[in-house]
Amino acid sequence: MSKDKKFDKNRSAGIGNEPDNEEITGIISDGSKTDNDNSISEKEKYERDIDNEQDTTSEDEYSDNGSDERSDEEDDEDVDDLEKAFEEETRRMNAKKLKRDARIPKGMTPQEYKAQKRKDAIKNIAIAFLAILLVLTLFSNTIMNVTLPQVATSYVASSEIAPSIRGTGTLTAGSTYDVVITQTRKIASVEVKVGQTVEKDQVLFTLEDAESEELEAAKTAAEDAKDAYDLALFSADIPADDILAIKNGSALSFDSFLKELAEANENYSAALQTDTDVQAQIDEYEYYKKIASLYVTADEDRDKATSGTTTMSDADIVYQQKLLEETITNLTAEIEKYDEIINKFEASYGTDAQVYEDSSEDFITEYNSYREAIDNKYVAESKKGVAEREKAKLADFGNLETRNASYYDGLIESAKENKNQTAAALTKAETARKEVLAKITAEIALVQKRTDYEQAKAKVDKLEETAIGATVNAPVAGTITNVAYKAGENTKANETMATIQLEGQVLTMSFSVTTEQAKKVKVGQAASAQNAWAYSDLSAVLTSITNDSSDPNGHKVLNFEVSGTDLSAGQSLSLVLGENAVTYDLVVPNSAIREDNNGKFVLILDSRSTPFGNRYIARRADVTVVASDDANSAITGNIDPYSYVITTSTAPISSGDQVRLQDTNS
Repeated sequence: MSKDKKFDKNRSAGIGNEPDNEEITGIISDGSKTDNDNSISEKEKYERDIDNEQDTTSEDEYSDNGSDERSDEEDDEDVDDLEKAFEEETRRMNAKKLKRDARIPKGMTPQEYKAQKRKDAIKNIAIAFLAILLVLTLFSNTIMNVTLPQVATSYVASSEIAPSIRGTGTLTAGSTYDVVITQTRKIASVEVKVGQTVEKDQVLFTLEDAESEELEAAKTAAEDAKDAYDLALFSADIPADDILAIKNGSALSFDSFLKELAEANENYSAALQTDTDVQAQIDEYEYYKKIASLYVTADEDRDKATSGTTTMSDADIVYQQKLLEETITNLTAEIEKYDEIINKFEASYGTDAQVYEDSSEDFITEYNSYREAIDNKYVAESKKGVAEREKAKLADFGNLETRNASYYDGLIESAKENKNQTAAALTKAETARKEVLAKITAEIALVQKRTDYEQAKAKVDKLEETAIGATVNAPVAGTITNVAYKAGENTKANETMATIQLEGQVLTMSFSVTTEQAKKVKVGQAASAQNAWAYSDLSAVLTSITNDSSDPNGHKVLNFEVSGTDLSAGQSLSLVLGENAVTYDLVVPNSAIREDNNGKFVLILDSRSTPFGNRYIARRADVTVVASDDANSAITGNIDPYSYVITTSTAPISSGDQVRLQDTNS
């Protein structure tokens, strides 16, 4: 038999022949051997079986193996290692079984012990479940309360309500003086403070020794104006004599400008009318030639006048008349447009276009547009006259039958020669008018630049004269109520630097109240300060009740006269006007009053007993507020005295919600 087979047999002998639980139990109950003795006994048994198996092995098995003596020795070493490992594993498993089975009570089999353990586990699980269920049941009320909104309450009781009217206003003096300077300067130091009494000419501010921003800007503007004026003196459109006169300070005569420009315009208009009339004659001849060319005699003889049949139908005549009517309509509208320009100018300046010394370049522009409108109107009227004559001639169609198209060639040629002369005269007149207009425009611009420079220089002189020195002094005696700047800041021109309340002036203040509140007070009623402890001798009297301009129907303004050594203009003051106290049966804190679209209401706290303690529910009760003061309100409604109302809550609540109480109630 091979060594592998011997190893399999040894392994089966070690595992398959392990002592069962009953044998181990018997050993434990007998007490004659220890766990160590049992392990040694088993080992000896296994070694004995192996030795017996080796003795019965035949020599044929070794011979069949075909291995030499050295291989047998190596195989024996491997078998020894495996046997040692097997013995170690067997020893460990036996010790584990002995340790496990040692826990089994006497007289109980392992199967019975396992069944008992299963029953004990089920019992423990059931006990734990019942315990958890009991804890949740006992503490459910507490757990739920943690998630509920927490509320504070107050009970409804009889109390007094003393309505008060409160308001805050700013004290103003009957007369104050604002200290201002006209230039921007940097403040070196501030010599006074609010509430300080000053004498006339006392130093209020010390300024840095530097020119103001306004003066520097004025000098720069004057230099720019002088540069622009000097450049305009070299205008090519102005005659040298006129430039010299303007430079020496001569004033412009707009009447002379107008006379000169009117003469140029009249010359231009005359040339334009002559040229327009000649052009109208040419247009008329060319139209007649066009119409005459439409005639064809029976023998097609176009060189002499003969009676014949025209090729122009009645429909052609109607078409030509329609074209002429459209031209006349368009020219009529154009003439009306020019009439508007002419009438507007003449309504402002008269038909003779008189101007005055305060006229400017704008007038020249308007006058020129006026003259152009007159000229353009004449041209349009001339064209309209030609169209009207052509239309009349077309109606008298038979008068053209005695002339052919060549008849008009000579007339047109003669008119065009005349047109060349009138066009040249018109161009000359137009050039002259443009030169006059450019001269007048340039002279007006030059005089304007001279004026700009003179005004800029005068502004510099004025600022230098009004520039203040190194200090700003008090112009009047009184009490400083406002200081607008600090050291290091730049003043702004014409803005208040400080305000002085004149000596002996009464302080006043006012604030707005509702019309209903105003009905509860009357003129002459005294008021007190909300923080009266801060004032030693404050006196406030209601002097008048006026309408609030921002809401005349819903609000009134209460006006007071105030006095006191601790008061000054610009100070904020809060006053209180009180009424006589009245006792009411149902009074709650103002914080308990709620309001929605259905009106005002309170939330009453109802208590309900349960097996787990009291539960609190919010219940709505509609109320009417009949009076109130700063803290409480008197109400009426379906509410029992000494009921508890909710004043505050940690979360929004509605009627029917469950809530929890704070530790103490107010």
